[in-house]
Amino acid sequence: MITPTFISTAALSSETKASIARIQKQLVDAQTELSTGRHADVGVTLGAQTGVSVSLRQDIDQIQSIKDTNSLVLTRMEGSQAALNTLATTSQTFLDALTPAQSAGSISNTIVGQAQAAMQSLQDQLNTSLDGQYLFAGINSDVKPLDDYFSDPPSAAAQAVKNAFVAKFGMSPDDPNVSSISATDMQDFLNNEFSDLFSDANWSANWSAASDKPINSRISRTETANTSVTATDGSFRQLAQAFTMISSLGFSNLNSNTQQVVMQQATQLVSNGMSALTKVQSFLGVTQQRVSDANDQIDTQTDFLNKSIDGLESVDTAAITTQISDLSTALEAAYAVTNRLSNLSIMDYLTS
Repeated sequence: MITPTFISTAALSSETKASIARIQKQLVDAQTELSTGRHADVGVTLGAQTGVSVSLRQDIDQIQSIKDTNSLVLTRMEGSQAALNTLATTSQTFLDALTPAQSAGSISNTIVGQAQAAMQSLQDQLNTSLDGQYLFAGINSDVKPLDDYFSDPPSAAAQAVKNAFVAKFGMSPDDPNVSSISATDMQDFLNNEFSDLFSDANWSANWSAASDKPINSRISRTETANTSVTATDGSFRQLAQAFTMISSLGFSNLNSNTQQVVMQQATQLVSNGMSALTKVQSFLGVTQQRVSDANDQIDTQTDFLNKSIDGLESVDTAAITTQISDLSTALEAAYAVTNRLSNLSIMDYLTS
């Protein structure tokens, strides 16, 4: 039995137009792949391996986030190092002034002024902030580490120093009668009541609002590090103790023997404090290097992951160029056929 086949220019034209649409879609995809270097539809091309590609990209995002955080960490530590360098210079200047002062009582007023300036520098540096975060406040980064020691009314620290002095000697530090304080009594005060003002408990109660817990940062997928130093560190307390004993214990009115005791004690404290300060700077330097090394490792990991992604998603640009040429030729042919079909009539078909 013969089955009739119905032929029309409309049917032929419709099929040709559908072919043109498919070729155009393939051409657009190929041009996209040529410009991006990646498959136009990664999911369709990779199939089950798409999850691998997605996972690799998530890994890159994760380690890049760590590197971005590391940039902030390095900036904070650089700010901390700058503050510590300033404090080290101030301390050395004060130490240099103490040596001649021990043999020249006539400059007592000068050394007191230098002690006040050094104390001001100490609190200024420990109150250094970056983007609203205090660098030496530990995990309490939104809290100012030190109040102004020389404020009016007196700060808690200044009041504690005065109260301890009055309790020991029965007079205020600004009383001219402090000249009667013996060297032995002053030494006892410095070693006991005054020294106790800088203990852990009293430092937190009267001097510093900083946390004793430094900021701990994740610097790589597998590594964390303490990336800050807090104002509770012993080096800062030793320096504060030295600066305060010269500036706040009536030094100018003390007799020469008692002044010698105070200056000798202050000299020892500044020397010890500077030594401890060097260790703090060294710790930060080592941590900075660890963060830099972690960033280098992240760059290496990122490069490896990108190469892995390229292996899955990248296309052969030479093959794509050839494909675009072939598709363009096919598209031109399809357009020509469509144009010829549009001009056909039934008589043309029957007489062809």
